[in-house]
Amino acid sequence: MSALLKFMPAWVWAALAGLLLAAVVGGAQEIRVSLLHEQLQAEQSGRLEEAGKLGACRETRSTLLVQVSEQNQALADLRQAESDRAALARQAQQDGKAQAELDYQAANRLQQERIGGDACQAAVEVIDKELGL
Repeated sequence: MSALLKFMPAWVWAALAGLLLAAVVGGAQEIRVSLLHEQLQAEQSGRLEEAGKLGACRETRSTLLVQVSEQNQALADLRQAESDRAALARQAQQDGKAQAELDYQAANRLQQERIGGDACQAAVEVIDKELGL
C-alpha cells in the first residue's frame, strides 16, 4: 500500500479527496433541496386551502350583509307602520273624545237634574226627554 501512496502524486490524492468531498456535499445539498421542495409544495397546498376558505368566508360575509340590510329595511318598515298606527290611534282617540263630549254633557245634565220622586223614574224621564220621546 505504501508503494501505491508513493506511486500517485499528492495532487491526485487531493483531487480524489475533493471529488469525494464534492460528492458528499452535493448529495447533502440534493437531500436538502428535495426536503425544501416538499415543504414548498405542502406550504402551497396549505395556502390554496386557506385561499379557498377565505373566498368562502367573503361570500358568506356578503350574503350576511345583504340579509342584514334586508332585515334593517324590514325593521324600518315596521317602525314606520307602528308610527302610522299610533298616529291613527291618536286621531281616533281625539275624534272619539270629541264625539263623546256631547254624551258626557248630557250625562252631567242628567245627574244635575232631579225630578221629584223615585231616582230611577227621574233618570228614565230625563233620558226620554234627551232622546225626544
